[in-house]
Amino acid sequence: MGRSAPKKTLQPSLDFKVKKKKLGKKPPPNPNITVTTFKSKALNMPGQNIVEEKDDLVNHRNLTLKDLLTKLNHYNDQVKKDAVTGIRDLILKHPSVLFVHLGAIMNKLVEVINDLDKDVRHCAHNLISTILPMLDEISISPFIPLFSVYINSGMTHLKTTIRLDSLRLLDIFIDHYPNLVSRSCHQMIPNYIDLLKRVSGAATVATISTSTSSSANVPISASIPVSQQKNKSSTAASSTPKANSLHTRVMILKSLFKLIKVLLKEPDLSFSSLLNKIHKQRENTQIIDGKMAIDCSLTYQAYNDRKVFPDLFSKYLVKNNEQQQQQLNSDGTIKSLFPTILETSEEVKQFSSTLLPILIDLWLELGPSNPGISFQVLEDLELVVSIIQLLVHCLKENFSTTDFYEQLRKDYIKFFSVHFPFYVGSPSNPDSKEWIISCSINSLMTQTASHFLGYSPSISNVDQTINGWYQPFFEFIEDALNGKLIDEKVEATKGQSIKTHISNLLWIVKIILPILSPTQSESILNSFISFDEKCHPHSTSKKACVFFIKELIDIQSNPLLSNVKSFKNIIEWGLTSLPKLLWKLGNSDNDTSLMILNILLSVGRDKSKIKQYDSIQNALVPFFFTISKPTPQFPNGKQIYGPFLSLPLNIQFLALNTLYYFSSLNKIMIRSLIAICRSNKSSPEIISIVLDLIHNLYLVGTLSLSHYTAFCIAITLSITSKEIDDKSNNVKMIIDEERIQEQEKIIRKLCWNINSLRLSNSIEDILDPMTEPFISELKKISTNFQENNNENSGDSLNYILSLILSCFIDNNNNNNNNNNNNNNEIREKEFKSLSNELIITITNSIFIYIFQSIKFINSTSTKIYDLNIILKIIQLDNSNQILINILNLISNKLNVGNNQVEKNNNNQYSILSLIELFKSKELYEIFQLSNVKSVVGSIVKKVEKSVSTQLSTEKQLLEKLLSEVKLLFNE
Repeated sequence: MGRSAPKKTLQPSLDFKVKKKKLGKKPPPNPNITVTTFKSKALNMPGQNIVEEKDDLVNHRNLTLKDLLTKLNHYNDQVKKDAVTGIRDLILKHPSVLFVHLGAIMNKLVEVINDLDKDVRHCAHNLISTILPMLDEISISPFIPLFSVYINSGMTHLKTTIRLDSLRLLDIFIDHYPNLVSRSCHQMIPNYIDLLKRVSGAATVATISTSTSSSANVPISASIPVSQQKNKSSTAASSTPKANSLHTRVMILKSLFKLIKVLLKEPDLSFSSLLNKIHKQRENTQIIDGKMAIDCSLTYQAYNDRKVFPDLFSKYLVKNNEQQQQQLNSDGTIKSLFPTILETSEEVKQFSSTLLPILIDLWLELGPSNPGISFQVLEDLELVVSIIQLLVHCLKENFSTTDFYEQLRKDYIKFFSVHFPFYVGSPSNPDSKEWIISCSINSLMTQTASHFLGYSPSISNVDQTINGWYQPFFEFIEDALNGKLIDEKVEATKGQSIKTHISNLLWIVKIILPILSPTQSESILNSFISFDEKCHPHSTSKKACVFFIKELIDIQSNPLLSNVKSFKNIIEWGLTSLPKLLWKLGNSDNDTSLMILNILLSVGRDKSKIKQYDSIQNALVPFFFTISKPTPQFPNGKQIYGPFLSLPLNIQFLALNTLYYFSSLNKIMIRSLIAICRSNKSSPEIISIVLDLIHNLYLVGTLSLSHYTAFCIAITLSITSKEIDDKSNNVKMIIDEERIQEQEKIIRKLCWNINSLRLSNSIEDILDPMTEPFISELKKISTNFQENNNENSGDSLNYILSLILSCFIDNNNNNNNNNNNNNNEIREKEFKSLSNELIITITNSIFIYIFQSIKFINSTSTKIYDLNIILKIIQLDNSNQILINILNLISNKLNVGNNQVEKNNNNQYSILSLIELFKSKELYEIFQLSNVKSVVGSIVKKVEKSVSTQLSTEKQLLEKLLSEVKLLFNE
């Protein structure tokens, strides 16, 4: 048995517990006493309803911008992350918030870009990526220096993730505002070098000195471990750092490459340089709203607390626009207001001396000789050779003849040329990523090696260069142009990226061409022709070929190439191919069309190349207009308009300017210009330019008088024949006032041009070629005007009569009586030179114009008919036979008609026509002549006999006619 539990003794409970008094203590208050004193406080009840509406703009969580910005200072990472996400949501929902509170948002956002929590940083990056596209340079420029300071701070942070995230943020700013970033990145380049040193191997860290002055005189190969130089592939696997360190270094280099592309002004050797020049010229000639462009470039105080390189920052003084004075230090150098980076050749040299050993070390670690190389490693290798190509290109201008540049060439041959050419993939699959990147690497390596040749290689060291260390690169260029990088069985639409990489090598051909042997020159030029024919007209590689043809044309004056037959042949082929390509492009590639036209203009302006330029005239005709060969369907050939009319106005202007430099325009080119003017798609500006162009070509002797008059006739007939054709096809044609005004401007310009010809030509030379077509057209228009009652035919008659009138000497401004007498004699002599048939046709046309215009004026027509041209032509005839014949023709219309109504109408129109002639001030003196006065009297008597006085209308018209006759003869 176990021990029994002890019994509990219950103590009696006390009803009152007496507290023991303690010495020195105040006794407690009596609990039986009621306390009557009290205190009061205000009770604050914050709103807890999330659906409650607020006055300000809110996001989807009903939070205002003030609430979100306050939470960015919270200690909790999740709260800060939600706040950044909420700001992004608020800006997307209400973009106006960004523009109103941009300063507050940026000043708060910059504080979290280097937050310890990676999620907060990534959300901040996403917010910045959203904000930057919504702002312009003026709005964002005040905040770039602030963000640059924080990015620099992040690049030197103790945590690796923050350092790498700061590079990602910098990439975002470079993508959107590269120019603004370049002004505040002077401290970032040293930070990049510092980051690369931290993640590089121990050997690289030991050999790369922070002093660039010592590394400038030491071969770059001295920075590479000897073990790596002997056995690169095997040692790279064992001595390289960890995989994450290699990946980090590549990521840093990607960001660095993006930055130095902004800082280093690399000379452009591609077609982009020509395009930029063309667009810049176009912008300079344009007036934008009559306002002056404002340069918003700002200068900020630099952040220059620490430097990695000694003497890396050059010293320059910002010029004072008011004083235009430079202050010098005691040693003669210019004082600086802020540091700069990579702006002088010496800075580029120091930077290259520091970076190139790191790049070589990375190249060896990536293992380019490994046959099983991955796609990621291929991209990293491409990055390395891209950076080296950029640095070597920028160093070539100032250091191509120095020992430093020669040592750089030797190291390049030692570490890179041994792996050339670099192929991963197959030409049978040219669109594979591996094959595209490997061809890109080979192209970049070839361009880098070509930079070491200098600007103009010497013939004396051909055996050491082209036939020596450069031979593999030359063979690669020739094979690439011959199409060995793309299998012949592959479709023509594939391999466009490969062709772009090949086209980047064309500038090299221009450099080495003068020192090649005739056999090599012919071979590589034929290879280029083959490559050009395989390029699609709208591809980037085709633009590069066009630019290369331009460069070949520019260097044809080189004495080393002037006697090379193959070079002359390719120049002729290139000039002929440009107009054909212009026609093939149509209106789908305006940039290439601009390039071609500017190249043709540069050739045309060079008088030494006039024979070459004249040879392309026939090839340029289809670009404007052409007629196909006759077929059963089109016995006279099919009219085909080229792409000229569908191109923008600026390109049309350039195309017309090219015609001015031909020694003479042939018939088919003039025919194409006539077709352009006749087309309804031609704008008034283009037609005006064509007229000025033809007139100027005649003045300089490029165009004969017969061709010029034929052109004027064709333009006039093209305007006058439109109404007839439309009416004959029973098409109701509505010509608005703008179109009529455009036609009148064209006719006025033609008349002015023809009248200016009288300064050096007789009227017979000008009018004889026009006589036959004008007679035919006047008869056709008169018939249409009279029988078909086509109102617009009156304008056509007026246009032709205006051109006929312009062939005579204008004597309106001569007030001297002697001059008037002389001009009258000249005018009488000129008028007698007209053929009788033309005079009869003009007389009938004038009668029909007057009679029909009166007819339409008295109908529902609102058209206004001008008799000014008619009256001037009547005044040309000193014998007054035209006026007499017109009066007789009008009188012959009396009592003519199939019925009484028609007879009455003709009587009224005849009387009104006579009244209109009698009222004209221009004919007053002619009517006073005896022969004309007698005719008027006989006609008035005939009217009195023919008109019935029973009709009130005819009676009133007769009275008006009689009163006009009395006023005319002062009776």
